[in-house]
Amino acid sequence: MSGFLIGKSFMAFAEKNGGRVGWPKTSKFYLRTALRIVPNYLFIMLVYYFLVRYQVIVGNLQAFPMWRFATFTQNLVTPFWDFYWESWSLPVQWWFYILFPFILTLTCGFSSPKKAVPIICLFFIAISLVFRALVVDEIYNSFTWDVWIRRTVASRCDNIYIGVMAAWVKQYHPLFWDRHATKCLVAGVLLFVVSILLPGNIGSVYSNVFYLTLSALSVALWFPFFSKISSYKTGLGTVISRVSILSYAMFLTNLMMVQVIDAQIPWLVGHGICGYLVYWLLTLMASYLLHVLVEKPFVRFRERL
Repeated sequence: MSGFLIGKSFMAFAEKNGGRVGWPKTSKFYLRTALRIVPNYLFIMLVYYFLVRYQVIVGNLQAFPMWRFATFTQNLVTPFWDFYWESWSLPVQWWFYILFPFILTLTCGFSSPKKAVPIICLFFIAISLVFRALVVDEIYNSFTWDVWIRRTVASRCDNIYIGVMAAWVKQYHPLFWDRHATKCLVAGVLLFVVSILLPGNIGSVYSNVFYLTLSALSVALWFPFFSKISSYKTGLGTVISRVSILSYAMFLTNLMMVQVIDAQIPWLVGHGICGYLVYWLLTLMASYLLHVLVEKPFVRFRERL
């Protein structure tokens, strides 16, 4: 989704400006992205630090230095664990937000986005495949697969750049995008099912190297069909729209609530639906406070700036 939306934005801008992106556009994107992502991210990192420091939740502050989390480098090519678990995917996005606009802006000086974008995407997709092939010796159980294959930046570049390729098709081949939307959806669903049903034993070449790429490709094939849905003005659509305002805050707080419940209210874990509803209530409260006290003020400052 991130690759599709950001890729589409930059390619549409380039087409309106003679095939060029330009540093003003890229600089503005950097500033807006940083003010959107970094405040929440750093604030929750500090909250995690104090929760672990004062043993409110279980964690390890010695294994990985805090500066790596602060600079989105905790999992560039090596994994981390036991602290701020959910932060693993933000460096994947962050380095895409940094590198893709930078490389595209450079290449626009001598090539069009129509020619440059597929090359950029294939390069980063290849990086992921090669990286996974190189770390196979590190994979011997589900935990090592999770931290080395699923949670490292180098291993997950393909996911976002497959989204960019989908945006490229929509931008430069709109007739194909529209005419074959249903066929792509069917192919995507079938590929998704196949990617799950294929033998995925830990340590196999398929599981280590190809599985995550196929699953990402299958979901990207759904985009042409779902991009045609232009209205969400239903009761469910309104609820989804309003809850989505808290989505980033919920992403950063939901696992924290799980850890707090496990460590401080363990009796709640065995209470089924009651415990689950309490978890949801705590998550919504925490995410609302984060949104109002941290995220919203910085978004307002960003708009003024």
